[in-house]
Amino acid sequence: MRALRKTAPGPGNVELVEVDRPVLKSGQILLDVAAVALCGTDRSAITRSSTYPVPRTLGHEVAGRVAAIAPDVQTDLKVGDPVTVETDAYRCGKCAYCLVGQVNRCPHRKGIGTTVDGGLAEQLAMPAETVHRLPDDVPLTAGALTEPLAIAVHAVIERSPSLAGEVVVVVGPGAVGMLCAQVARAVGATVLLVGRSRHEARLNRAREMGIDHVVASDQVDVAAYVADLTDGYGAHSVFECSGAASALEDSADYLRKGGRLVLVAFYHDRPAIDVTQLIEREYELVGSRGKAPSSFRIALRLMASGQVDLERVIGEVLPVAEWEHALELMADGVKVVLTMAPSDAQSVRGLAAAVAG
Repeated sequence: MRALRKTAPGPGNVELVEVDRPVLKSGQILLDVAAVALCGTDRSAITRSSTYPVPRTLGHEVAGRVAAIAPDVQTDLKVGDPVTVETDAYRCGKCAYCLVGQVNRCPHRKGIGTTVDGGLAEQLAMPAETVHRLPDDVPLTAGALTEPLAIAVHAVIERSPSLAGEVVVVVGPGAVGMLCAQVARAVGATVLLVGRSRHEARLNRAREMGIDHVVASDQVDVAAYVADLTDGYGAHSVFECSGAASALEDSADYLRKGGRLVLVAFYHDRPAIDVTQLIEREYELVGSRGKAPSSFRIALRLMASGQVDLERVIGEVLPVAEWEHALELMADGVKVVLTMAPSDAQSVRGLAAAVAG
């Protein structure tokens, strides 16, 4: 079968190659992979030196259909069902974190696409408990974004207090930022999404999704805008999703006293934090990494109820053979979904239709 693999540690060293199909083991479900969304982790693995074991198959934002179920698995899933997966190929189930459902903190955890082979292949075998049925009306291309939606759920719902009736700011209109904005709106917050003028297309999509307030920070004084929304107090919470050190440094100016700054993005450059401001205004600085199984369950309920729009988050759908073009698009902030259709000779439109649930 075909798989997109990192073959050596240095920058590049990625090829679409033939590999053996996975062998279904006890406790596992085998998927025919239909669609895999690319994220910054994949791009970094391709363009930078790898910090993970190689060779390995990339990809962790996966949707597909059940191909086979191990005989010892007790599940309501059936062959052919549309599914998505958590990213945990292994978690110990015994540590203090696993025992309370915080498997993203498990020190023994192995993640697909990083420490073990991932989903950018025609088939993927996963532990049965990590495989979830998708709602019937969610296309598989959109279903591939369940994992970043779960990241947004973890940050906005599980790492935050109730936001109903509050004003929150989301910085960064990338995929996770747009999803955080939608989740915050779904739980009753008034949402301001902040980008830059170069993000015009994504900001316009956010407006189409119904985000309350959408601004470009190089055109609008964001702190003044937030003050107008909050009678001068400032936002209850800021979710920093841009990964830009300068954006993080500005984010505290949007908060009210006692406000929460939630860090969702990773940073290539070390940002500066004004600790004096943090103390004097009693800000809370909160990290939010990844997601838990509960995050997926909530994400799937939001998808089923139509409270989030995943399709507008997707910028482009391409066949896996065009992964190099996908990287070029990602450099401009486009969220790309790669499809693992049988023939890359099909049109992109045909590919998208072929994997629609």
